[in-house]
Amino acid sequence: MTKRFAACVMFLLSMSAVSAAAQEVVVTGPPPALRKNMDLFRTAVNGTAAEYEAMAKVVFTDEFFKSQTPAQRKAEFEKLQAGFGKMTFGRVERNGGPDAPLQLSVKGALGDGVIWITIDDDTSRFMGFKPEYPVKKE
Repeated sequence: MTKRFAACVMFLLSMSAVSAAAQEVVVTGPPPALRKNMDLFRTAVNGTAAEYEAMAKVVFTDEFFKSQTPAQRKAEFEKLQAGFGKMTFGRVERNGGPDAPLQLSVKGALGDGVIWITIDDDTSRFMGFKPEYPVKKE
């Protein structure tokens, strides 16, 4: 009976170890190029319209950059600042597979929200983004 009990305990321990290993999630940081582009974006959205325009030339894909005029990018910059105020970035997640957009948590002086960023995985440049602004309390 003791050998049988010991065998059951060993089996249960081995199964729990397999279960724990199966649940392990490996989290690594972003590729260096993406980290650089995210840093440039964060600095630019907290800076000036001129800094935002300079960032867009580097961080946006050519197609995304050409899809907007400088006046449209300036208006976008002003809307980001009016919606969030000074921003800090929190968690960045990608749920839904490798083609899903990044979900960037934003903590702003005027409220918290999310910016969805579509990334060209080959270059780590932005193909587009869509902010979800904080709901203003009246």
